[in-house]
Amino acid sequence: MKIVNEKGKLFGLINIVDLSIVVLILLIGSVLFLKTMGKDVGPITSEESLQEITVTFKSSVRGDEQPKALKEKDQLISLLKPVDAYITSVTYSPYETPISTADGRQVYSVDPKKQAITVKFTMKASKGGGIIKLESQEVAVGKQFILKTRTFENNGTIEAIEFK
Repeated sequence: MKIVNEKGKLFGLINIVDLSIVVLILLIGSVLFLKTMGKDVGPITSEESLQEITVTFKSSVRGDEQPKALKEKDQLISLLKPVDAYITSVTYSPYETPISTADGRQVYSVDPKKQAITVKFTMKASKGGGIIKLESQEVAVGKQFILKTRTFENNGTIEAIEFK
C-alpha cells in the first residue's frame, strides 16, 4: 500500500493539502486557547502572609466643597471597584505658597483658596520584599498617588508608610 496515492491522498483517505490546513487550524486554536486560559494569576496570598500598613498621603484641595467629600472610614476605590483600604484620618491645614521677594528670598504666603490635606489610610500588603501595590498603583514614599473614594478623587504624594 502506498502512503500517497496517485490522487494525492494520504493513505487513500485525505488530501495532503487539506490535512495540513486542518493541522494548522488546530495548532492556532490550541495556541489561542493556551494564551487566554493560561493567564498568570500571581502568587497565592493568605491572610497570614498579609500585613496591615498605614499610608500617609498629602495633597492640596481647592474651595470648601472638595474637603467635605472626604471622610474617615471611607473606602478607597481602584480600577472602578472598592478595595480593602480605608481612610483612618483626614486633617486640613492652611496651604502655603512660596513667593519670591525682590531680593531673591523665598517667603511663604497662605493661599486663601486652597487647603493642604493629609490623609492616612490603612491597607493590607504582602509581607516581605517586593513592591507594595494597591491594585494597579504602586505605593512608595515620594510616589505620586491618586486617592479615590466614592465621592472624592485627588492627585498627591505618598509621604510615609508605617508597617504594623
